[in-house]
Amino acid sequence: MPTLKLGAVMANYGENEAQGKFWNDAPGQSWVKHDLVMNLRLGNISDILFDRLKGVSASNALDIGCGTGSTSIKMAETLAQGARVTGIDISEPMLERAREKAADLENVSFVTADAQAFQFEPGKFDAAISRFGVMFFEDPPKAFANLRSAMKPGSQFTFVCWAPYEENEFFSLPLKTVLEFVPSEYELVANAPGPLAFSDKDYLSGILQSSGFSNSSIEVVKTSVDTADTPEEDATLLMQIGFGARAVREAELDQRRTDELYQLFLVNSKARQSDGIIKYAATVYIVTATA
Repeated sequence: MPTLKLGAVMANYGENEAQGKFWNDAPGQSWVKHDLVMNLRLGNISDILFDRLKGVSASNALDIGCGTGSTSIKMAETLAQGARVTGIDISEPMLERAREKAADLENVSFVTADAQAFQFEPGKFDAAISRFGVMFFEDPPKAFANLRSAMKPGSQFTFVCWAPYEENEFFSLPLKTVLEFVPSEYELVANAPGPLAFSDKDYLSGILQSSGFSNSSIEVVKTSVDTADTPEEDATLLMQIGFGARAVREAELDQRRTDELYQLFLVNSKARQSDGIIKYAATVYIVTATA
């Protein structure tokens, strides 16, 4: 596969066709639409991730699955002056937004590509990060080995991924609401590409080891997904993003039934609001490893 230039638009999705189509279609566009509110909701988790990056010295960092670029920009602000950050993602709609946000930053750039197959310059990066961007590979060991080859030996890879479904209300409550409203079979396939692909710690540890990373650590952190949105705004969002939203789309409800389901989402949102903040319990893994 030929090396792509930064900013190039992909003709295909490398070795991740299904994820490429998904994140370049309506779901990816929905994340762009809700970029600001989603970054605010993930604020606690972003703070935890970047807290673990204190003391990391790097002049050329990689942000994997960078989405709309907020973490790439924050990484550039975190590193020493003059350090460069490259964000890589398979979603062109998200990267269009990322480039808008970083338009005035000469040290932040983006590449549209499948990081599993992209031909990185060997040993180019002296740090790599990701906020929920590494769980979507078709072949995780191959992808992680490719990422490791792009890093200087001894450099640090730090990322955050979701712990099991049952420990994350942002996923479980909306999906449970839909499945109780429209009874149907909905299988969560273990280790399949998606938000929960690395929720099994043993599976994740094995991938890190098989792809050549060393000194790996998986820290379990309990936190919350918070929003100052109104319950009405929160319910609307959760019908458009996440596991519940996917189940809503698959149910193909008419407008009357959709409105009824929205009212159930609204009840959940109101029940989790206190002092103007809606909270969903969350558990994540903060992972570090050495290239």
